[in-house]
Amino acid sequence: MPRLISFFKCAAISKCQGTPGNPTFNNPSGAVMATSATIGNLRITALVDVTPPPRDVSAIYPDVPADGWGPYQDFALENGMWQTQFCSFLIRPVNGDGPIVLVDTAMGSDAGGTLLEELSAIGVAPGDISAVVTTHPHGDHVGWNVSYNGDSPRATFPNARYMIARADWDHWTSDEVAPNVPAIGQSVQPLEGLGVLHLVDGEEDVAPGVKTRAANGHTPGHQVVVLESNGETGVIIGDLFHNVAQVTETEWCPMFDWNQDMARASRREILGEAAAGGWTVFAGHLRTDKNIGKVSGSGDRFSWQSI
Repeated sequence: MPRLISFFKCAAISKCQGTPGNPTFNNPSGAVMATSATIGNLRITALVDVTPPPRDVSAIYPDVPADGWGPYQDFALENGMWQTQFCSFLIRPVNGDGPIVLVDTAMGSDAGGTLLEELSAIGVAPGDISAVVTTHPHGDHVGWNVSYNGDSPRATFPNARYMIARADWDHWTSDEVAPNVPAIGQSVQPLEGLGVLHLVDGEEDVAPGVKTRAANGHTPGHQVVVLESNGETGVIIGDLFHNVAQVTETEWCPMFDWNQDMARASRREILGEAAAGGWTVFAGHLRTDKNIGKVSGSGDRFSWQSI
């Protein structure tokens, strides 16, 4: 049964700083945090925008018994708490010749995000990016979409088309939903007036070797990004899973999945193909040292191995 839960109300992804119940986010070391891997001629770099405080995992997965987390303590949790991160993925040709794509724009400046600094550190300017793919418009994936000069919005990545699934656009910008979700008004709806919005229906080519693919459930239009180059395949999974426990326990869903049955089906479908095909998987909510890996297994249970 679909649930109208505002993911933005969770403290771990609020765009507010220092207000009650909304901790200030930071990257504790102040250093650029990036990991990367190649898929054929494509280099994919994970750029961590914000690392939030750890949270009680039972608040995120209320339907999972506390003792169910035991086998995943070392990998998925830290001191009994859930540690996530908010990041973007940059896709660019290894040979430097071709379009540059950014997948998700993380939390943004209001949360102390460092995405623009991290891009600069690897030699990429906002104007270099030709497409921004939004896996889904939750606040921790759209925060850098738009920048403001006073009340005037501008596209942070001025030469990019911003690719959002039509099903997500229709849902999140509806009169029923949008007024209750500040991040939509701040970071998503302005894209239409700025002339950079591109709505996606299912599979669509983004750049050579890069395409979107529907993987609905976490949100009505949740999509992943499939990478294919020189006989190799990878997938940037958005929020198909939030920690490694869900790779094995594919029935587990966080409380902010819009439709849990659809989310489970999408998770099992993509993980099954990734395992069978030896795909490299890029998982933005896993910790920096674990967010690129391979999966093995079949059916509804898989295993994760970082690379």
